[in-house]
Amino acid sequence: MHMKTFFRHFACTAFILTITSPLLSSAYYSDNNSIEGMNLDELRQTGFRLDWVNKSNSKDLHLPTITDESLYIVDSQDYITRYEKSTGRWVWSSPIGSQTFQLRSISEFEDINRVLIVSDGEIYVVEHNTGNNPSKVDSDKNNAYDKKSIDLTFGANTPAISNGKNQLVYGSKTGDLIWFDPAIGYDINRYSIGNSLNIAPTYAEGIRLKNGLIRQTVVAASENGNVAVVDLNRIKELWSINLMSPTNAPVAYGSNTTLVENEEIPRTSIFIAGTDQYLRSLDLHTGKQRWAYLTNAKLLDSPTVIGKTVYQYVPGIGLAAFDAYPNNLSGKLIWIANDVHGNVITTTSRNKLVCWDASSNKLQIVDPRKGGVMSELNIPNATTLVTESASNGSLYILNDQGAIFRLVPRQ
Repeated sequence: MHMKTFFRHFACTAFILTITSPLLSSAYYSDNNSIEGMNLDELRQTGFRLDWVNKSNSKDLHLPTITDESLYIVDSQDYITRYEKSTGRWVWSSPIGSQTFQLRSISEFEDINRVLIVSDGEIYVVEHNTGNNPSKVDSDKNNAYDKKSIDLTFGANTPAISNGKNQLVYGSKTGDLIWFDPAIGYDINRYSIGNSLNIAPTYAEGIRLKNGLIRQTVVAASENGNVAVVDLNRIKELWSINLMSPTNAPVAYGSNTTLVENEEIPRTSIFIAGTDQYLRSLDLHTGKQRWAYLTNAKLLDSPTVIGKTVYQYVPGIGLAAFDAYPNNLSGKLIWIANDVHGNVITTTSRNKLVCWDASSNKLQIVDPRKGGVMSELNIPNATTLVTESASNGSLYILNDQGAIFRLVPRQ
């Protein structure tokens, strides 16, 4: 560990509150029965409980990234910190870059003991176990994993996703999807989508044949409204569509759990929320439009697919629920909840919808059958809220006071 990093972050994160300790938790509650500005009675009504709180002296925490066992966060000085996800315990911190480039995403490759941080112009590399710069394993091999940073020929303009082979896929300002192999330090493939790619590509998969063969794809959308589905491994376009106006949010996908009449494999669809006010469903493999629903406003958030339902927040209108696999081309609206002001991010342990309204810092628990609001929780000063799962997920929250805390579903 870097010595200056150790001293800097020992003071930042020495205090970790684990709510399972009665002594610490009671000492941390304020007089009005709240913690981090959250009313504890309201919190209990949501079906969540506060699991742990960690404090940092930085008040510009961002880019939270959740993996199987870790939570990564970046601060205003471009220090990346790794926390133990289950306890909030600080593991290590490391300076990344020189604040020259914008950091886009964090990818963990535990099997090779590496964490890769993608920026506009470089990929930074640290050891997963320690956060240190990589130590040379074999000086005779030009292994980019053993370098402190790797220059990008095509700068990253989006977060990167992994293709499962310790390689990264990201979008560039030139409108290309880039396949990058850190082991050799170069891009190995690229595919032109349109002009600049500004939103994160989406990994999507679906059964393509009766024998259960899975097709893996990456879906990307360009600034000029072109949406393309590319085979992740063969780097071959399956289909593309040009929308009247671009989408501002990553697409979503889902597979039907039952066979549609006269079809031999489950239908897998991608769902696109457009600034042309349409919510669209298209077949993953062919691009055939399954349905399109015209809403009353530009759609700015990604859809959320849970089971056979698609949830979409319509600005100024509310949360709308649609049948994901209807038997008509115009779509099927199930309900619209005018008093729900955020999109669905996960569900509770009892399958209620968890909606987050970032504009008012409000969490709403919603009945999935009719859209009724069951409970609400104000989370003052929250700047970011993320979850690791679309079903029964825990919530990780950053606020402008340097606090990091986790809410977990009550059992």
